[in-house]
Amino acid sequence: MSSNTIDAVRQQNQQASLSQKDIGLTELDGFQLPSDVTQEFLTRMQKEINLLGQVDTMTMERLEQEVPKFGVPQLSGSTRAEEGTRTNNSAAESGYVKFNATDKSYYILVEPKRDALKNTHYGPDQFGNYIVDEFVQRWANDIALIGMRAGAASGNLQSIGGAASLDSTWNGWVALAEGADTASDRIGLEDTDAGEVDTMPTVDNTDGSGNPQALSTTVFNDTITKLDSRYRDTDRTKFLMNPDQVQQYAMNLTQREDPLGSAVIFGDSDLTPFSYDIVGVNGWPTEYAMFVDPDNLAYGLFENMELDQTTDTDKVHEERLHSRNWMEGQFDFQIKEMQAGALVTGLADPTA
Repeated sequence: MSSNTIDAVRQQNQQASLSQKDIGLTELDGFQLPSDVTQEFLTRMQKEINLLGQVDTMTMERLEQEVPKFGVPQLSGSTRAEEGTRTNNSAAESGYVKFNATDKSYYILVEPKRDALKNTHYGPDQFGNYIVDEFVQRWANDIALIGMRAGAASGNLQSIGGAASLDSTWNGWVALAEGADTASDRIGLEDTDAGEVDTMPTVDNTDGSGNPQALSTTVFNDTITKLDSRYRDTDRTKFLMNPDQVQQYAMNLTQREDPLGSAVIFGDSDLTPFSYDIVGVNGWPTEYAMFVDPDNLAYGLFENMELDQTTDTDKVHEERLHSRNWMEGQFDFQIKEMQAGALVTGLADPTA
């Protein structure tokens, strides 16, 4: 490809945006999508999947990016006498969490058939929008599942039919809470920190012999008290778990012979143990729950995504495809404050 052609593609990319109407794939096809298009893609993903709309999603300018963090001591400062100097150490220690999307490329292939074009209301000029919509939906779904399950000790991506390479490439939020991140320098609370904090405070719900137990009100209480009170906010801190766990807990409440049991049956009562919301998250591993402000969970997408289209190959013609389209990007997951959440392990599968 000549340099003039490359410049022309780049100029087209700069003028393109996923929010525009009637985008053709030819306007987006190129080596890299411009950063504003990647940002728009990320925004649409947040609207597609509820969890991605609650966690902290961001574009990254570099494949490796460190975010500085400070500790949260009870008291941070010290005193200075009149005419004195500021020589005493401060208790506000600093550290960082590290995003690293190096060697973490992910792609999705969309191959619409020509007959699909005939059988939809999309015209030829609008079919690019159709393909982009497909990418948004599929990418958002995959990212949410990878973010929840990748690398977890139980309920990982391989357990639901994913490739083993997915779990060995990424560490999702559960895996990070279990201590999978060794590249960050995390600062803990003054009462519990003997150095670097590698794991999230954890409540083990097994029976002592390793057998998972059902979700109960006791689990909610133990998890709330496990989290330092400085991080408990009834407006923001929530219990994240599989929807089947939420349903089973609601069913258990209906057994109560009091007004609460009746209210739950008729949908007149929200499930808010000790005033905290429960959020059923599709795809969340059944074995776990997490008590956290979702904004503490982060997803970083490297701003240089790629979109490639092929329309003139033997496969396209033989299978009567409209085109072969690849969307590829690099990303990573992080937990911003490890001590600002609590992980529940050993929950019994309510559907087993």
